[in-house]
Amino acid sequence: MPDLNFPTTDFSKYSHMRPVEIFELFFDDKLISYLVEQSKLYALFKNVNDFDVTNDEIKCFIGILILSGYNGLPGKRFYWDSSNDVGNSLVKDSMRRDRFISIMRFIHCANNNEINVNDKVWKLRPVMDMLKDKFLIHFVPSQNLNYDESMVKYFGKHSCKQFIRGKPIRFGYKIWCLNAPDGYLINFDFYQGISPKRKILYENIFGKCTAPFIK
Repeated sequence: MPDLNFPTTDFSKYSHMRPVEIFELFFDDKLISYLVEQSKLYALFKNVNDFDVTNDEIKCFIGILILSGYNGLPGKRFYWDSSNDVGNSLVKDSMRRDRFISIMRFIHCANNNEINVNDKVWKLRPVMDMLKDKFLIHFVPSQNLNYDESMVKYFGKHSCKQFIRGKPIRFGYKIWCLNAPDGYLINFDFYQGISPKRKILYENIFGKCTAPFIK
């Protein structure tokens, strides 16, 4: 009889890696170079011919965005404030304020000349697909996966924004997530009503909610 026991989850190949090395498994040079390319194209799209950005600057920019999630301030300019109780020395020593604002103005994840009118998140789709491929590559198989919705807080204007009464986060994006028991995100997709990648056959077999995760 074959052994039907589920294999023990083995993370040994990642155990020696530093957090930044694990992060770069997902935000690798290919993805960073893509952001550089699209940001330059968007600057040209806006008739700005003298904008240039490097891979290292994009990495630094993303690092500041991650830090801002832990060290929340009333506005992005406050990180460069001269006051000790507001300014962040790590941010100030990493990038000039005006340079950060310039990159923020032109950072782009998709080509504005290649619009998919059926996909409400087309501006993020290329980077989302790159990340989802990496999530699957580095997923260590484990039992008891969780499939549920997650709310990402957002108060601006967007056709994907949802309002769900009674939730801790009532306004924002609803995202379908497939997670491992340890919290690892295996797959995800934005809820936008009708999925642009819907497959009727899979919906009939697995249900509308599960079908978006099937390639």
